Amino acid sequence: MKTSDYELMPDRIWSEFDGAPGGMSLASMCGELFSQQLFNWQEFAVAHMNMKGAWLREIISGQHTLLVQFNQGRTVSATAALDADTIRRRPCFLCEYHLPAAQKAVLYGQTFLILVNPYPIFSPHYTVVHINHEPQDIESNLDVLLALAHDLGPSFTVFYNGPRCGASAPDHHHFQVCPAGMIPVEKAWEERESEVPGADRDGVSFGVLRLPGRSALFVEGSVPETLEAFLKRLIGAMGEVMGSAEEPMLNLFCTKKEGRWRLLIFPRRKHRPDAYYREGAGSVLVTPGAVEMGGLLITIREDDFLKMTPALAEEIYREVSLSTEMIEEIVNKMKYL
Repeated sequence: MKTSDYELMPDRIWSEFDGAPGGMSLASMCGELFSQQLFNWQEFAVAHMNMKGAWLREIISGQHTLLVQFNQGRTVSATAALDADTIRRRPCFLCEYHLPAAQKAVLYGQTFLILVNPYPIFSPHYTVVHINHEPQDIESNLDVLLALAHDLGPSFTVFYNGPRCGASAPDHHHFQVCPAGMIPVEKAWEERESEVPGADRDGVSFGVLRLPGRSALFVEGSVPETLEAFLKRLIGAMGEVMGSAEEPMLNLFCTKKEGRWRLLIFPRRKHRPDAYYREGAGSVLVTPGAVEMGGLLITIREDDFLKMTPALAEEIYREVSLSTEMIEEIVNKMKYL
């Protein structure tokens, strides 16, 4: 049953963003929501405090820095069973009528609720949830992705986990938001360390960003309609190369700076590495989503936090990412679409 079959709870909405000129900015509304939730929602305040105290360390892989965070608050997300039967039987924790009573929201464009993430990785960390119980689907929501990045402004990065590679609620469409600059890949993104030069087509720049153990496709443009059309062609090309009739496995980052949208897309071939399922010393409970693919590896066990090395991180990345040859095939296919 869809959330739209119900009226939103009258006390759920903290504020509403409609984009009217002269109104409060979306970033300011979200900031007020964050402060309100810290003050009035005890469980969130405790989770946020624990996250702020999480251990963090750097590991160096070639010319790139990776971060490792020890965050036990992410245990439920990192270990969630995502098979179809489990998803079907469990209540959807993103549906508005299943949210905690104390959780408030910014209503965005009449179709999305912006919520503080109750198990944060960042400060602040938001989840942007469709008011309807609809499956995770990036292609049908590209316009919202671009609008959200525009309305939040350059201080925030929007990210997306595909339904088969990182989304802990693949049955309910959502984005996530973190402060810009918190993901290590953003530094490499700024420096544009690409082996394939960016090519302009219809005002859209496109190329490959090479990173330790993985590659990302970068896309930049200033006209939302043109950019959206290009992204749809790209998703189609990825699906053809990956042989997927469903949404191709991907993680995505998007921000808007200096009048241009900038996206990084990580094509994926696998959700969890083999080490996730091993027992004993070879076990590593890391579930790569967008954050991990971006260079911030979240660990939920102290042992995994301490034993993570550049070599282990690259091994995980290579296992869950598309090969260089398949990335090049996607790039070549885009020349003819």
